[in-house]
Amino acid sequence: MLFLVFVVTLSYLCDSVAIFKYQNLDSKKVKRKLPTLMNKNRYLFEIGVEELPTSYIQPAIEFIANYFDNQLHNYMIGFESIEKYSTPRRLALIINGLPICQKDIKEEIIGPPKKIAYDSDGNLNKVGLGFLRKQGLSKKNIVIKKLKRGEYLTSIKVVKGKATTEILKQISIKIISEIPFPKTMRWQENGISFARPIRWIVALYNNNILNIKIGDVKSSRFTFGNRFEKIRNKIEIKNIDDYQSELEKHFVISDREKRKQLIMKQLDETANKVNGVPLKDFQLIETVTDLTEFPSPILGRFDESFLKLPHKVLITTLSEIKRCFSVSNGKGKLIPYFICLCNCNPKTIDKVRYGYERVINARFTDAKFYFETDKKTKLIDRVENLKKITFQKDLGTLFDKIERMQEPGKYLSKELNYDVNKINRAILLSKTDLTTLMLGEKEYTKLQGFMGWQYALNDGEDKQVAKAIFEQYLPRYKDDILPETQTGTVLSLVDKMDTICGCFAIGLIPTGSYDPLGLRRAGNGIIKILDKNNLSINLKILIDKSLQSFKSIIKINRNTESQIILFFSQRIKNHFRQLADKIDYDVVDAVMAIGFFDIPDLIIRAKKLQIFKSQEDFRKLIIGFKRASNILSDSEYEAELDVKLFQEKEEMKLYQKVMQIAPEYERSVAEKNYQKSLNLLVSLKDSIDNFFDNVMVMVEDKKIRENRMALLRMINKNFLKTADLSKIVYEL
Repeated sequence: MLFLVFVVTLSYLCDSVAIFKYQNLDSKKVKRKLPTLMNKNRYLFEIGVEELPTSYIQPAIEFIANYFDNQLHNYMIGFESIEKYSTPRRLALIINGLPICQKDIKEEIIGPPKKIAYDSDGNLNKVGLGFLRKQGLSKKNIVIKKLKRGEYLTSIKVVKGKATTEILKQISIKIISEIPFPKTMRWQENGISFARPIRWIVALYNNNILNIKIGDVKSSRFTFGNRFEKIRNKIEIKNIDDYQSELEKHFVISDREKRKQLIMKQLDETANKVNGVPLKDFQLIETVTDLTEFPSPILGRFDESFLKLPHKVLITTLSEIKRCFSVSNGKGKLIPYFICLCNCNPKTIDKVRYGYERVINARFTDAKFYFETDKKTKLIDRVENLKKITFQKDLGTLFDKIERMQEPGKYLSKELNYDVNKINRAILLSKTDLTTLMLGEKEYTKLQGFMGWQYALNDGEDKQVAKAIFEQYLPRYKDDILPETQTGTVLSLVDKMDTICGCFAIGLIPTGSYDPLGLRRAGNGIIKILDKNNLSINLKILIDKSLQSFKSIIKINRNTESQIILFFSQRIKNHFRQLADKIDYDVVDAVMAIGFFDIPDLIIRAKKLQIFKSQEDFRKLIIGFKRASNILSDSEYEAELDVKLFQEKEEMKLYQKVMQIAPEYERSVAEKNYQKSLNLLVSLKDSIDNFFDNVMVMVEDKKIRENRMALLRMINKNFLKTADLSKIVYEL
């Protein structure tokens, strides 16, 4: 006979563990709050590797900490905190306040009903004995318990918790293959893969070695110091408390935040030696923090004649190529010094300085040669060279691109009343700096646009035209600056729109994380420029103008335009989410339903509607509009309104109120006075409420029914020019 066994967890027996609240792991020390006194057991786990790429380190150590946190949670093992440590050669953590073991779990096993588990003599039959055998119990363990469905055989079973060391061992081995590095490598025949070869493992539980083997590397209590000290400089960690201090004796600062703060301090102190101020590139500081184990500042000098080069060239050479920091005089001008943070022996700093100065002066010499040579050929004389540079294999050359940009540029200049000659000139020169020697060097590709600006000024071009060559690429990232000049604004818009329309026309549409040409960034840039500059340009017309320019080389699919419009609707919703003034999603949907091709107008409507949404009278008005929309959604036939068919006074009163405010409403919408237009809509509330309270719309008489629906349709048609109010959502 079959029976069901129910397992009910009663309690946890281990004092040292309790249910805990999860917290995020953003800080170096992660804490779990526990309601019971924790044991003071600790675990140090360090993975020693060959130098990791800087971009791998922080994601890896965050993953490791989160992984241990989640796994311990799953195993029902609490702890007080996790401390994270990282350098180019190690990923480490210390877990504090661990219990000795998992909690023992006390379970109540519910077996078969008593009436089927015993025979007529009161002895256990096959069913009862089968239950004992399956659960590993004896007769003395059985307790008869009365439940809702009758009496059942039950028993209490204790599941012993595993030792914490056993679980830590499992997690430590498994995590090696779980860390999601961008790329991994194999260095042994056993198939172990990691970002870089693993050279040592430290695994200490309460200062005792926890035996772990990863590939052919066995855990020990030995870590290693800075490379410059000696190749195999073993450091014995006798006590977990001494982990940081022992490493620092051997020129390793394992605490990343401590290393970063030291670098910030060293930059200030070193620059101050020459009465300078360091240019603190915070992204570079993050990189250097993950490049060094024991940063040592070096103040270097370069030939003063190189200061004649554009400062961005100098800064790029120092930061991008040699990961060094520029130094200014505090007034915006560079001085002939640089600071590098090295992972070297402080005793050899002079030799390292000499090496850096030699390399940097050589790089500056190259940059000076490129710059001086490039200036000998004017940008206008480089236009023909654009015919040799492919923009995209199906979209032609860069020369084709600037040709396509001309017509949309003329449209925008006319609409905005901007100087069309400057815009045409800027479009013509916009890509010419890509033919120069300077941008032919991969280290300087980030200077595209900027170098064009400098060369255009050298050629005597109009200052606004010259600056527009740089501004066409703005904004480059989320909080970047926007174009300041009229010419740069138009150039940025037409360049981005050409790229978007061209890519959509040939099927290069962003999906998921796939966006190789940065179309989302370009779309975001267009929306941001139109918003911040209050440019009421019809986005659909601009899309049409750009698509028209491709007709000579591509057959435009009829769905292409609708796909681009959908793409921009998504970018617009994304833009709303980033505004300082919070706009609810239903408000965004409501205003976009009326039209979203005029970005500044759209945002004004959304902000006004957001304010009105909180008003009680407006809430009641929305209910009325929703009722009207629901009724009209079932109507296919659109009858003409005939006031002679009105039968109830509420019909006539609603009609008269509509006709009374209609001219003023139309005027306020035309003037974009949405405060007034929404107030006029609110004034309809009482008339609409009275209509629905006293008039039955869906009557038997078809003429009357259709006439009443025509009245509602007239209200929807004439008064929903600010937003589709039926899309507004109120929580009940």
